[in-house]
Amino acid sequence: MSQTKIAYNRLRTVQPLSSKGTVPTLYLFSNFAGSIDGFRIAFPGYLPFSPGNAIPFGGPQHLGNLNQDISYTIGAHQLRFGGQFVYIQDNRTFGAFQTAAEVLGSNFTNAFNNFVDGQLRQFQVAIDPQGKYPGDTITLPVGPPQFSRSNRYKDFALYFNDTWRVVPRVALNLGIRYEYYGVQHNKNPQLDSNFYFGSGSDIFQRIRNGRVFPAPSSPIGKLWKPEKTNFAPRIGFAWDIFGDGKTSLRGGYGIGYERNFGNVTFNVIQNPPNYAVISVLAPTDFPVIPISVSNYGILAGSSGTRVLPITSLRHVREDIKTAYAHLYSVSLEREILPRTLLSVEFTSSAGRRLYDIANTNRNGTGLRYLGSPANRPPAIGGTTTRLNGQYSNINTRGSNGRSNYNAIVLSLDSNNFFNLGLDFGARYTYGVTKDNLSSTFSESGNNFNLGYLDPFNPSLDYGNSDFDIRHRFIGNFTWNLPIARNAKGLTRQVLGGWTLAGIVEVRSGTPFTVYDCGNALTTCIRLIPTGSLKFKGSGNPPSVPGTPNRFNYIDLSNQSPSTFTDVSGFTEVGPFPSNMTKRNAFRGPGFWNVDLALYKEFFFGEKYRLQLRGEFYNAFNHANLFISGGETDISSINYVPAFREGRRNIQLAAKFIF
Repeated sequence: MSQTKIAYNRLRTVQPLSSKGTVPTLYLFSNFAGSIDGFRIAFPGYLPFSPGNAIPFGGPQHLGNLNQDISYTIGAHQLRFGGQFVYIQDNRTFGAFQTAAEVLGSNFTNAFNNFVDGQLRQFQVAIDPQGKYPGDTITLPVGPPQFSRSNRYKDFALYFNDTWRVVPRVALNLGIRYEYYGVQHNKNPQLDSNFYFGSGSDIFQRIRNGRVFPAPSSPIGKLWKPEKTNFAPRIGFAWDIFGDGKTSLRGGYGIGYERNFGNVTFNVIQNPPNYAVISVLAPTDFPVIPISVSNYGILAGSSGTRVLPITSLRHVREDIKTAYAHLYSVSLEREILPRTLLSVEFTSSAGRRLYDIANTNRNGTGLRYLGSPANRPPAIGGTTTRLNGQYSNINTRGSNGRSNYNAIVLSLDSNNFFNLGLDFGARYTYGVTKDNLSSTFSESGNNFNLGYLDPFNPSLDYGNSDFDIRHRFIGNFTWNLPIARNAKGLTRQVLGGWTLAGIVEVRSGTPFTVYDCGNALTTCIRLIPTGSLKFKGSGNPPSVPGTPNRFNYIDLSNQSPSTFTDVSGFTEVGPFPSNMTKRNAFRGPGFWNVDLALYKEFFFGEKYRLQLRGEFYNAFNHANLFISGGETDISSINYVPAFREGRRNIQLAAKFIF
């Protein structure tokens, strides 16, 4: 049997700026929204809680897909093989830093001082560099770059699979898949540019000697090198142990690959010579950067010339690998009662070469790794020497992420339990999730930094995942009450047709990190203990006097902030103290919730029904404790604050069924 599918899809979404147009936005910090008493601080502008992410985008995307599948049965083998070809044309506008990001500070103290003085710690905006690079002369006035691109991708895959009935009670599933992901390229290849490592005996020298090229002129002729060895074997089995269809053992192993998704690579749009994100610090790059209502800030002006300041880069490593994961599972299932299934399952995954981000050109890296002469602005006392002095931050997209997940899952499911009209399911999971970066862009509120604490030592961040939940129980039921089931007339209308349903969730808390931003220029280290330390607070912590709905979850009053500085005079580069707390070493409070629903159906003949529904979300009106990640900086507060949130919601509805 042969099956051919040809598909074409066109999708157009648009998210423009408002009628206010292009204006700057003021932020407290550069990587996260600051908060006081659990309330996040916002200033006028776009996306005030998400620094640098006010990105207008949109445009048509075209997707062509050709699939060919062939299946063939021979004896006990059912064979399937085929392939897929995908062509993507992405014609979108992506206005990264189209609106300027004006950042006040790196901690509450310097942020509020700068706010009072009308000054900024950092200024970022996108401009047209007029075909130039930092250090070249540009003509005023500056204007916006071209925000639109027409990127193309060509992917294909091949697969072979054999489902083999070894004996009547045992089946094997054997297969292999090959994936090829083409390199992103623009319709006009001269608009593609990237940072490429230069010569040198180590990564530090290669960054120092690296350059930005339009992709066609680069040493490799494209944005990055494609990987051609993405083979993914898979094996699975199913065993009917006793041959009665009531007890089974299943398991499998496979490898799955993932393409580097759009925002990881599309951001190379921000590189010169066609696009430049001015990213300057005060007083290291400019003595003073005033708060401005002009979107171009320090580059505002109507005539004359100006030296193009240092710009930040979005760097995709030319040797970036394809992310993949090893996937394992084995489960034992037993029908213990009619229509009632008990199972125990072990599941595991090991993510390797996961996509990550790291600023590989921080302040102080030149002094730390290459012994470059220190540039010490007197206003801040530390060194700002970078590995590559032509650029500021080099936000490198690579594939050094890794993760491990292991879990035991116990579940019990029943359908019409003992003919009582009761369906239910219960599932308990004990799981452990660890990684060195929980999301490519580290965008959760639990991260004060961009990417790794030490960009050249990703293993330093290996610890509990942001979403690591050790214990989780979820139960659900739907009970069609067995009352007046066979009655008729008024008795059926009044007593029959009642249904009770519910969902119960109970889980342990998620982890978080306590930071110390006291000596930070742009990077906050993790807490370095100076006394005894608790890593988990009480489920009923004391309230903070004079502040409603604020609780002292973990007391840190015996800890001292700002105890460490590196060779740069800040906390930008390692090595960091060996007793520094691990990433996500602290554990937040647990969570429980119950949702209930009551339904009543009225019958009108055999074809029509009216259902009245009452749904009670958080039925017991329980307010769970939670940690606000933006307030876990010991240099600003000497305890970990917790807050309560949660209220009952009642929804009434009517549904007519015919």
